[in-house]
Amino acid sequence: MPSVSQEVLDKFLRAGAIAREARSYGIAHVRAGGSSLELANAIENLIRERGGQCAFPVNIGVNEVAAHYTPSNSNDVKFRHGDVVKIDVGAHVDGYPADTAATVEVGTKNHSALIRSAEDALTMCIEMVAPGTSVSAMGATVSRVIKAAGFKPVQNLTGHSMERWNLHAGMSIPNIETRDKDLLHEGMVLAIEPFSTVGTGKVAGRGRGSIYRVVRDRKAPEDVCALFTKMRTEFGPFPFAGRWCDRLSPSSDALVTKMFRLGMIMSYPILTDVGDGVVAQAEHSVIVTADGCKVLT
Repeated sequence: MPSVSQEVLDKFLRAGAIAREARSYGIAHVRAGGSSLELANAIENLIRERGGQCAFPVNIGVNEVAAHYTPSNSNDVKFRHGDVVKIDVGAHVDGYPADTAATVEVGTKNHSALIRSAEDALTMCIEMVAPGTSVSAMGATVSRVIKAAGFKPVQNLTGHSMERWNLHAGMSIPNIETRDKDLLHEGMVLAIEPFSTVGTGKVAGRGRGSIYRVVRDRKAPEDVCALFTKMRTEFGPFPFAGRWCDRLSPSSDALVTKMFRLGMIMSYPILTDVGDGVVAQAEHSVIVTADGCKVLT
């Protein structure tokens, strides 16, 4: 068993089960002509109905978009026949998070091998997880599996360790071999997420997205401060969607923009393959045990 209390383990397990169900629901409901906004809202509502909270807004990456896109009321991507869609969901129970993702192709099978390469890399990487395993060796395995299938790993996206109220707790799990000397130890909770692509193998930010995180309090107009206080109470340290603020204030769009300009919140840029190549993703959260790991999602 992992070196965490049973109470903590139970909360990670509950978060993992909720995230797993939400991921499966999302993948099952991607269809041509469907609304990404409606799907994101449905997935997030499912998480809440199951007794969890969202650890971050549902990320829906279509084709070359790898991460950090969530739909907004003014930017609702509609799925098309042939799209490759990544559904990345996070749930938490009392601050203990789980993070998981999968990829589906809409009505075609042109990218089945690409999607499978990410899934196979994830499977192989999870088999390596145990106390003393180096993160560099895990990255080397991901890279080897994806390259053997004829694709490229995304080298500047990584998995990550997680702790209570902290999605990115300091350790990165690379998708390529690195010089990182970090080793896994019992009780660690990790999100392992290989990305494969037909493109360049690098992503870059393209414009401000609609996923935010609270950064710091600042002197600001009263209406800005009032919403900021509500956001900090409602979302804590986890990322949130701009659309989630609608229920906190009728003027949320304008107030969120003011907060961003004042440096009170940060925005996550939408990450896309530099060469506009299609990207696939697979992800599970695991907890490191004395002799291996337990998959949470």
